[in-house]
Amino acid sequence: MMQETNLSEQNAFCRFAMGTSLTAFGIARVSRNPNCMRGRLMIAFGAMKMAEGIFKYCPTKALLSSNMQSAMNSNNNNTSMQSMLSGQNSMSSEQIDKLMKDFSSAISGTMSGSNATASKQSDSSTSNQKFSDSKNSANQAQNPS
Repeated sequence: MMQETNLSEQNAFCRFAMGTSLTAFGIARVSRNPNCMRGRLMIAFGAMKMAEGIFKYCPTKALLSSNMQSAMNSNNNNTSMQSMLSGQNSMSSEQIDKLMKDFSSAISGTMSGSNATASKQSDSSTSNQKFSDSKNSANQAQNPS
């Protein structure tokens, strides 16, 4: 039974080349240490990638694409799944702008509105607690009784 190819020429060549190098490194490891499990795994994975490159067929890619097609055809969310895969955006531009502003403010460390004041209050209470703990430990060190 011949499987149809699901890899391009370039992808198959890259898989074959990487599989060959992985197999060679695995053989080198096993030749130095015959009980090396990592070397044996490298040989096995390298041989698998070489076979994928030769036959231009990846069983994992075929399985994932068939599962994706069956999910798109059988779900009630067919339209949302198709729009997501086709690149159509279901969010409005206002929602995207708000998300981008929130993200950029989180990255820069600035917070807006009540979040900033709540954060400052919790930071000050934490620093006050740390100061009182260090003061108590200093008093205990001076008065051992």
